[in-house]
Amino acid sequence: MGNAKNDSIQRTLLLNQARSAKDKKESLAYFNAALEYEKDAHRKAEILDTIGLFNWQLGNFQEAINYFNQSLHLFTQLKDSLWLGKVHNNIAVVSWGMGNTIEALSHYQKALLFRKAMNDQAGITKVMNNIGLIYQEWGLYDKAFELHSEALKIASEIQDLASITYSYSNLGNCYEYKDEYRKALDSYRQAINIFSQEDSISRHNSFISVNIASVYSQMGKLDSALYHYHKAVEYGQRMDNRYRIAIANHHLGNVHIKLNHIDSARYYTYKSMDLAKEKNYTGLIRDNLFVLSEIAEQEGRTTSALNYYKRASALKDSLFNSEKINKFNDLQIKYFTEQQETENKILRANNEIQKITITQQQRTARILIITGLIILIVLFVVARSRILLKRLSVRLEKSETELRKANADKDKFFTILAHDLKSPFSGLLGTTDLLASNFDDLPPESIKELLFAMKDSSTNVYALLESLLQWSQVQTGTMSYQFEKIDLLQIGTNVCKLLTTNAQHKDIELRLKIQPNTFAFADEKTVSSVFRNLISNAIKYTNPQGHVSIEAINKQDEIEISVTDNGIGMDKKTSSRLFDITQMISQQGTQNEQGTGLGLILTKEFIQKNKGQIHVKSEPGKGSRFTFTLPVFNEQNQK
Repeated sequence: MGNAKNDSIQRTLLLNQARSAKDKKESLAYFNAALEYEKDAHRKAEILDTIGLFNWQLGNFQEAINYFNQSLHLFTQLKDSLWLGKVHNNIAVVSWGMGNTIEALSHYQKALLFRKAMNDQAGITKVMNNIGLIYQEWGLYDKAFELHSEALKIASEIQDLASITYSYSNLGNCYEYKDEYRKALDSYRQAINIFSQEDSISRHNSFISVNIASVYSQMGKLDSALYHYHKAVEYGQRMDNRYRIAIANHHLGNVHIKLNHIDSARYYTYKSMDLAKEKNYTGLIRDNLFVLSEIAEQEGRTTSALNYYKRASALKDSLFNSEKINKFNDLQIKYFTEQQETENKILRANNEIQKITITQQQRTARILIITGLIILIVLFVVARSRILLKRLSVRLEKSETELRKANADKDKFFTILAHDLKSPFSGLLGTTDLLASNFDDLPPESIKELLFAMKDSSTNVYALLESLLQWSQVQTGTMSYQFEKIDLLQIGTNVCKLLTTNAQHKDIELRLKIQPNTFAFADEKTVSSVFRNLISNAIKYTNPQGHVSIEAINKQDEIEISVTDNGIGMDKKTSSRLFDITQMISQQGTQNEQGTGLGLILTKEFIQKNKGQIHVKSEPGKGSRFTFTLPVFNEQNQK
């Protein structure tokens, strides 16, 4: 009994010291010590959550996750919904900070369920904002804007200053991504003014200052950008948040490069790199290496520039794999879920038809008893109803047949896709195993060759997953389109500039024959993607010293655009399967260039979304001509 009382006294003293400590590191030491004396499960779970929060604020992400998981385990046993909502949100925030967006979204959704069940309005606004940030990262800015706006409305009703600030900051991000810089600055200033009125310095000030500086940098106002990045460093130092300090110093290095202040750029980049290495901020280490490569290149130190670039690229390749594969898995889950929901809708429709039929039969039986005249009327009604039901049944049968075909096509597509993914992964694993097992015995030339092979495999997988993500957005309706007046000559010029290096590498001439003032009414983003895909393919399948022509012809209500090459061409069987999702044709180029097989399928989807058509004419050895149409811009479609 005496020991329990002494433990309680010791725990209380340590907690008091933790709350009055001069900095977060000292507080952490006291909280960890207090944890050893705590016997009550609920108080222990609270302390674990607090330790996780302090580690998160100090930038110790993995340590934060470990403590939050321990806290979550205890609160799950205690069935405390309020705390479960808080801890799920905390895990999601840190997971997102570490780049695990799928895991973060899962925890945010669980947190939102708990917050709604408790009618915790303040908690709901925070979680909605956080989910919006993930949508921003995935490029779903319209959906993100809706969530942040709803969160701001709730936060304003309950006068939650922290959530109001958070919402304004996130709305600013949406405006910034859409290049609406003035609106972005207004939102960021609204956010930072909330806490200025309260004379409070919080972690919000640091990242909002970075956001404001970013907008000024994009607007070309570099002096203003420097001022706000320095303010972000100052706020980060007040909080002793190494991550915020490292981020701000990284951006200071970038701005000084733009100003051609090379010594200052190197100074701030090294400061950021030291902090990033200390805390193992892998993404920031990668970004700093790219900056150091640029600095070395400007100074004429080409060998150092190349070494920095190689190290950065290696980190970049290693970072993208897990997240892209997670997104791919999430898309598969979403596809099968939607498939199940569709089957349920068909089943419910059949049940409704059965109910209607039974009701009419009962009504007919009662009416037959009354009079013969009513019997004739009822027979007429029943006959007519049966005709309608038969028509409805035929329509449902046709819809079901189409749905089953679509599902079968997609099943076959995923089977082909799995095979196409397995092949580069098998090659990558085999190459990696060979390199790891024989590294000491292999000559440098062989090692370099194996590394290039690994890079090619990784690049192909990345391209395939990027195309798959874009295809899934089209299929699920999450891709946004903005139909407007677009200049086809400008788009063709931009794409040709982008692909000039590829063409020059094979000594291929790009001939752009689009006349000025050739305007279509379409979505510029997807049309640019169509141009890139078709011209890139033409270069890929054209022999060196060949040429690729891009033309556009006005034909009343539509414009006919063609991409023609004098390359290897293809037979009729191959050309007839190019746009079939169940085929996934991927052929090597004239210099063994690799493709994903999804490019032309996406191209057809994009052209159809823009109310156009696409077809191909080709002969083996004589080249190919891809032709597609777009609506011409006029006063009617402008309205």
